[in-house]
Amino acid sequence: MPSRRELLGIAGSVAVGCTLAGCLSDLDLVSAELVQLQAVTVEWRHEGRTYSDQLLQLHFDGAREITGRVAAEYTQLVSSPGEITVSEAVRDELEREFRDVRYGIGLCGEDLGSDDEYGCRNAPTSREDFNTIQFGDQAEATIADNRITLQEINDNDIDDWTVDISEFDWDDLHAGHGQ
Repeated sequence: MPSRRELLGIAGSVAVGCTLAGCLSDLDLVSAELVQLQAVTVEWRHEGRTYSDQLLQLHFDGAREITGRVAAEYTQLVSSPGEITVSEAVRDELEREFRDVRYGIGLCGEDLGSDDEYGCRNAPTSREDFNTIQFGDQAEATIADNRITLQEINDNDIDDWTVDISEFDWDDLHAGHGQ
């Protein structure tokens, strides 16, 4: 039976393939040796002004450590360091509470640098791709219109990594964050 990641990857690839059929070339595909960032950014209005901040921002140091922070009100975004996902229920809650919700990932590899040098690229992605890729994974992806779309993922194990994820109180930090 296929894993959750395989099913999500297949579903994402089929949807992307259908919408971009004939538009992709070998030059559009990049290989990422590692995932260096996972973030959830929200936007809201308060007293006529628009604000934006991250409920979740996690980084991989390139060795064996994941660091970052998550809003205490949304700790369910991090089931474990190897399972950073936004369920449909949490997505619905975020979309009710905030004006906009964006999912971002950062990929690193030689294909993302210039002049044969290693580089990284942080960009928005779909919730499905955000949920599918995890720290430790390697991926083949396309980047178009400053958006990362995953094509293939190779799962890797992160059991022996160090994790330092702190919590912060979103409501204390952003009083009046409603839409």
